[in-house]
Amino acid sequence: MFADNENNHDERFLPPPANNNNDDNKKYNIPPTLNISWFMATTLCIWFLFIHAPFVLIAQQKIDPLLYIHLFGAYSIYLTCVHNTLLTPSTTFGCGEKGTTARPFHIWIGRVGLILGVIGFITGFILTWFVLEPLNDLGFSIGISFGGIIQMILQYNGYRAIKHFQNIKAQIEASDYNNQEELLALQEEQDQHLSHHILCMINLFVFACGVPALIRVMAPIKGGFGWLPIFIGVLYVIAHYMSKPLVQKIKTKRDRERGVVVVTEESELRS
Repeated sequence: MFADNENNHDERFLPPPANNNNDDNKKYNIPPTLNISWFMATTLCIWFLFIHAPFVLIAQQKIDPLLYIHLFGAYSIYLTCVHNTLLTPSTTFGCGEKGTTARPFHIWIGRVGLILGVIGFITGFILTWFVLEPLNDLGFSIGISFGGIIQMILQYNGYRAIKHFQNIKAQIEASDYNNQEELLALQEEQDQHLSHHILCMINLFVFACGVPALIRVMAPIKGGFGWLPIFIGVLYVIAHYMSKPLVQKIKTKRDRERGVVVVTEESELRS
């Protein structure tokens, strides 16, 4: 059986050897996520959190204490998205192979951010519908609540996807499969879960966190909410091009590994 042959397993499915070229090691690692889409989404975040919101808060004569809790959760999940969509677990700091991985930062900041994001949603929902006067601006109340619900859906689906990915990864590392076909199927499923996690988290950043900011952008514009479909379209394009290099990286890595499989098998047949 394929799983019983440890030597075949190691030879066929190890990734290609690292490039030890000294010139490559001197190059700084630039994450593929550092692109125009990330800059656009981050610019909206910075404007909303650090330029628009402070002036709105200063203008308030009285601030409900619950609002501070909501803001802490909302700021946390938004900034977590900024960080984690840029610095993925495979990102390294420094030069070449000597770089330090961003994996622990990505994982722990993500976990804390998701928890605080739930707190931000719950407190925001209570403020919108039970503390403030939702009927004074019903469009805003519905829009902000819709964004919060989408946030919860994406957080849940993204978390569930990464847990499935981790479970399958552990199964593969434990050689808990019977043959090569089963291993390939597990790898495909693993890549699908990881890609789904990436898409959920990027859409959380661009859409769920971006909706409150967009509402503030459109509010002062005459007939601003009529531009909503166009703004949504822009966000879709941003999310697409932000996720594209990451999903492509997963596919490229897997194709490279399977290229090694084909070459190795041909070599074995020839021998």
